[in-house]
Amino acid sequence: MSNDISSLFGKTNGISGMVSDYNSIKNGSYGKLMKSYYNGNTANKTKSSNRGNKDNVIDRMMEERKNPTVSKEVTEANSGLNSSVKDLTSALSSLQSKDTYKAKEGGNATAVKSLKDFVSAYNNTVENSKKSSLTNISKNVAGIMDAVKENKSALSELGININNDGTLAIDEKKIEAADTSKIQDLFDGDKAMSLGSKAASRLNRAASYTVNEDNAATAADDAAKVATTANSGSLMDSITGLKDKDLYATTTDKEGNKTYDVDAITSAAEDFIKYYNATLNSARNANATGVTSNLSSMVQKTAQNSGDLAEIGINVGTDGKLSMDKTAFKAADMSQVQDTFDQYASAIESDARLLNYYSSTGAGAASGYSADGNYMSAGDLVAQMYDNMQ
Repeated sequence: MSNDISSLFGKTNGISGMVSDYNSIKNGSYGKLMKSYYNGNTANKTKSSNRGNKDNVIDRMMEERKNPTVSKEVTEANSGLNSSVKDLTSALSSLQSKDTYKAKEGGNATAVKSLKDFVSAYNNTVENSKKSSLTNISKNVAGIMDAVKENKSALSELGININNDGTLAIDEKKIEAADTSKIQDLFDGDKAMSLGSKAASRLNRAASYTVNEDNAATAADDAAKVATTANSGSLMDSITGLKDKDLYATTTDKEGNKTYDVDAITSAAEDFIKYYNATLNSARNANATGVTSNLSSMVQKTAQNSGDLAEIGINVGTDGKLSMDKTAFKAADMSQVQDTFDQYASAIESDARLLNYYSSTGAGAASGYSADGNYMSAGDLVAQMYDNMQ
C-alpha cells in the first residue's frame, strides 16, 4: 500500500498534481493564451486589476479541473470549440487545395474567400478556446496561435493583422488585392515550416480530442468509460508483467553463456503495446476530466521516453501510439530492455491506475473531489482510490 500511496503523491499525479496542473495552466500555453486575451482587453485598467482578472480565470479553470460540473458558458464554449476546429480544418484544407488557385472568373476571388473563411474560423476557435475546459484542444490552439505570430509579417502583407487578444483582423482593401501566389506559398502543406503545415499539424492533434455533440453523446461517453476501464485495467496488468523480474530470468549453458527467454519478453511487450494503444483510443473519447488529465500525463511521459524506447525497437507515432519493430526488439540487449521498461513502465503506472479509477467510478475530478463533487481530505481520497485499485 505504501508504494501506491507514494505514487499518488508523485510529481505529476494525484494530490500534488493539482500544483502541477496550476503551474502548467498559469505558465504554459494556456497561461500565454489567457495573458494575451486579458492584456488586450484591459488596456485601460490598472496592472493590479488586470492581474486579478487573469488569476480569476485561472482559478475558474482549476475549478473546472477539480469539479466535473461545468457551467452553461463552458458547455457552450466546449461545443463551439469542437465545431470551430472542424470549420478551421475545412478552411485550411481549401487554402491547401490546388483547385483554389486555378484561374477562374473573378481572378483571385476563390483564394481570397478561402483566406477570409480561415480568418473567421480561426477567430471563433480562439474565442471559444479562451472559455473552454477542453485543455487538450486548447493547448493545440495555442500552438496554432504561436505559428500565426511567427508569420505576422507575411500575413500583414496579405491584409491580415493580429489583434492584441490574439484574433485576426482583415484589411478589406489590401486582402482583395493580395497576391494569390503568396497566399498559396504561406499555406503550402508540402513545406514543413509553412504556416499551413504547422497549423495542420496542430489541428490534426486537436481534432483527435473533439467530441461529437449529437444525441448519442451520452451513450458514447458511457461506452468510452467502460472501454477505458477495461483497457486501463489490462494496461496495469501488462505493466506489472513487464516489470516482473522473473520475466528476465536467464539460463546458463555449459560454457557459461546466459540466455534470456526472448520470445516471452517479446510477447509481454506486445501485450503492453496492445493495451496501451487501446487505452489511448478509449480514453480520448471520454469526457471525464480525471481521465483526460491522466491520459495527457501518460502520453507526455511516453514522448519523454521515446528515445530510450526507440533503442529497443519500440517507436512512438505522431498520434502517440506505440509500435514494435520485432526484429530490432529481439536483437536488442535484453538487460537494456529490462532497464528501459522498468523506468518507463514505472513512470506511467500511476497514470494507468488513475485512468482506471476515474473511468470506473465516473469521477471527473483530477484530484481532491469525489464522484458527487464533494471535497475529500487527502487521507479519505487515498483510502478510496486504494480500495478501488484492488
